[in-house]
Amino acid sequence: MIRELIDGMPLWGVLVTTILIVWIATEVGFRTGSIRSRKPDVSNETQISSMTGANLGLLAFLLAFTFSMAAGHFDARKKTILEEIKVLETAYMRTMLLPDDPGGAIRELIREYTVLRGAVTGDTDVAVLIRESQKLQAQMWRQVEAFGGEEAFTAIHGLLIQSINRIFEVHEDRISAGLYNRIPPSIWVALYSVLLLSMVGMGYHAGIKGTRSPVPSAALALSFSMVLFLIADLDRPTSGLVINDQSAMIELGKRLQRVEQ
Repeated sequence: MIRELIDGMPLWGVLVTTILIVWIATEVGFRTGSIRSRKPDVSNETQISSMTGANLGLLAFLLAFTFSMAAGHFDARKKTILEEIKVLETAYMRTMLLPDDPGGAIRELIREYTVLRGAVTGDTDVAVLIRESQKLQAQMWRQVEAFGGEEAFTAIHGLLIQSINRIFEVHEDRISAGLYNRIPPSIWVALYSVLLLSMVGMGYHAGIKGTRSPVPSAALALSFSMVLFLIADLDRPTSGLVINDQSAMIELGKRLQRVEQ
């Protein structure tokens, strides 16, 4: 449910929602602190300052930990794209060592597959792309299956089969890195819970003191909100402001088409 809620919300909605949560939590904390400051035992609230600092420190730690996780996932997706480019180019070059039948048919399938794999954008229907990729993979495998019945089975046939198998493996790696290697919902819950409590504590401390500095408080709240926005952006594989660059895959597709002309 939490995953669907976060993924179903546009990124600007994540930013606005986080800012609203921060503002409401700070305001609730300030008003509660203001009411509390009028009671006679307000001197017992001196520990609030250190507790607020500890909460903000814990929030900063969680933000750094989650950002590192999201950046690691982003880097893993980039590496799988680069690995897929190398595997596709190697398989294509090995097909050129075979006769046109079946080498030409396999080369055409690899070219189509490369163009398809470079078509991932923010508007891409990932489920459709995966289905089309699997169809092309099945056609590739039907072509290499025929090698088993040939009497003149050579090392080149074996190397090409190895390359085709590697294409399938990298496809699964890319699906895993893009669709399943995400920030767990429990971490999102913990992150927003600590954010909420920290902002309430910060507002409460200001209410106890009877004064607050709007500009520094707003800057701090906005900073936390922007970091959460960036984490959510990094955690989305095919949409947002920060997405993996597909230009190398697109260029490979164009290069393979030029080779055949």
